Amino acid sequence: MRVGFIGLGNMGEPMARNLIRAGHRLTIYNRTRQRAEALGSEGARVADTPADAAADAEVLVTMLSDDRAVRSVLLGGQPEGTSAIDALAPEAVHMSASTIGIECSKELEREHRVRCQGYVAAPVIGRAEAARDKALWVIAGGTQENIERCRPLMEAIGRGITIAGEEPWMANLTKIAVNFMLATVLESFGEVYAMLEKSGMDLHSFLDVVNNGAFRSPVYANYGGMIADRKYEPAGFSLKLGLKDTELALEAGEAVQAPLPFASVLRDHYLQALAHGHGELDWSALAEVARHNAGVGRTQKAGG
Repeated sequence: MRVGFIGLGNMGEPMARNLIRAGHRLTIYNRTRQRAEALGSEGARVADTPADAAADAEVLVTMLSDDRAVRSVLLGGQPEGTSAIDALAPEAVHMSASTIGIECSKELEREHRVRCQGYVAAPVIGRAEAARDKALWVIAGGTQENIERCRPLMEAIGRGITIAGEEPWMANLTKIAVNFMLATVLESFGEVYAMLEKSGMDLHSFLDVVNNGAFRSPVYANYGGMIADRKYEPAGFSLKLGLKDTELALEAGEAVQAPLPFASVLRDHYLQALAHGHGELDWSALAEVARHNAGVGRTQKAGG
């Protein structure tokens, strides 16, 4: 399949590499061209503009950081004639793997529809290691026809697919809800670890109880270990993006008048972490806020 791919960050680069390995013909664009050229040596064609990446694509895949980046690349914000949506052919499909807000997703669906283009929201669950190992979980939203056209790409990057509904935004809301729940895990680890550490107890012994006696969850095992070791670098998913996703959850709740009181706590704690200079650390560094507030190890520095 002819695939345009825009966005080669920590997640996008391994996703694009797996598409190449699956035999798809990629034209790739990244704002930092050097990252694109690394994949060019593996058979991808490097595009000069987002429009160039989209022009010949049967499916255009985007993996960008936030609503602003998606709107800039797809809908405007590029020099005249270089926005991807106007270069994408009628009947081609845009598969957006980015974690974006509901309103942004609805806007994309409207803009593609008036151009007779397809649109599938396909945010993914998993960190960069999962993207590398083709172990992402894909949440798909869109018409059955458009999802089926994108299915070979989803299968090339992930271990499973959940269809959230025929409206693309339903996939985005699902991903927002998942990330909100993951953030609550990080916060709870931070609070409990601060209490245990201040009481002189061993965090790894507690984690053994959590993993073997309570949850037996890879999420608890992985994040619990990272936070116990205070290993926040390299960041698989940055703390500043954790704040972004928490704000998306608050926006989604407000849209349907569903209070998310704990999301407000998370937002404030993420802001506190940013104020302490942790924005580029892994989002699990949220736990440092609880340590700070509990007065644990004030002279120690977060990092990895």
